[in-house]
Amino acid sequence: MLFWSIAAALIVAALLFVLPPLLRRRVTGPDARVAANAAIYREQLDDLVQEMRRGALTQAEFERASLEVERRIVAEHAGGAPFPALHRPSAATAIAVALLLPLAVVLGYLQIGDPRALTAESALHSDPKQMAALAERLSAHLQQNPQDGDGWALLGRAQSSLGRYGPAMQAYARALQLAPDNRELLVELVKTLAIAGRAAFESKDYAGAINFWEQILPFAPPESEFARTVSESIAEARQLGGTAPAANAASALQGTVSLDPKLRGKVSPGDTVFVLARPAEGSRMPLAVVRTTVDKLPYAFSLDDSMAMAAGATISSHAKVVIVARISRSGTAAPQKGDVEGVSVPVAPGASGVKVALSRVID
Repeated sequence: MLFWSIAAALIVAALLFVLPPLLRRRVTGPDARVAANAAIYREQLDDLVQEMRRGALTQAEFERASLEVERRIVAEHAGGAPFPALHRPSAATAIAVALLLPLAVVLGYLQIGDPRALTAESALHSDPKQMAALAERLSAHLQQNPQDGDGWALLGRAQSSLGRYGPAMQAYARALQLAPDNRELLVELVKTLAIAGRAAFESKDYAGAINFWEQILPFAPPESEFARTVSESIAEARQLGGTAPAANAASALQGTVSLDPKLRGKVSPGDTVFVLARPAEGSRMPLAVVRTTVDKLPYAFSLDDSMAMAAGATISSHAKVVIVARISRSGTAAPQKGDVEGVSVPVAPGASGVKVALSRVID
């Protein structure tokens, strides 16, 4: 009902814009035309004066051109003024437009729109009982019509709105099977996984949160800020849930991060410093991260398997790693222009005395 009310209001607004000119008596005479031409001639004379001042025209050329413009002005006024043209109001046309425009809009929507979506989408914003009833109707419909991709997507939205994240993800997964190139469906699935993980985390179901968030990682570019954020959330859930990998003293990395004295004027004491270990080859996904601030430099760091950001992605699982330190003015781990960075030489897990000099400005 709301949709049709808005549509009717828009149609009325369109008619108020279109009908008055059709019903108004208009008289057009020579005055407007003559005034317009006179303005054009004045501009031409002004242009000629400017060109002569710049030296683009000689005095003789200027006089000839001016005489030509003056001749046109005389001819314009000497021709006499034509009789004003009278445009009578067109009542028949106005009535036709008033009747046909709304009809065309309704028929056009019924032809290319989807009236069923009005009821289905509006139900998603109604009370839980209505949404639950919608989910039941959709489930029954999809049992008979399992190839209805739009129906599966709508069921996913309904289940997600009810907080039924497991069934919602199953519905989205089925919709994606039917439309694998639909990026909007993929975004909705990832969003649902993220919300489900956050809900589980807040209810202290850390294992559930990890399960939901780990399903996001295959869809996130490994080097993206989004992947880093998800990995950090997983690591936090592991630590709070007591499922973080046990620290392996033999693989712990220790060393010092220092700032090149020449760059002290380019950073502030409160700027964030990230210190992370990552594989020397292959993936650049961090294996462990700690953070501090510029005023704590030089900083003695220690990184071990207990800081792993994802299951199986530990320092001890790699033969060689590098230590990367970065001063971030924005406070985000993703490299940005103006950040100061330093990278160690590749070292084996368990190395100590690793030196990292913050000496390069990212441009």
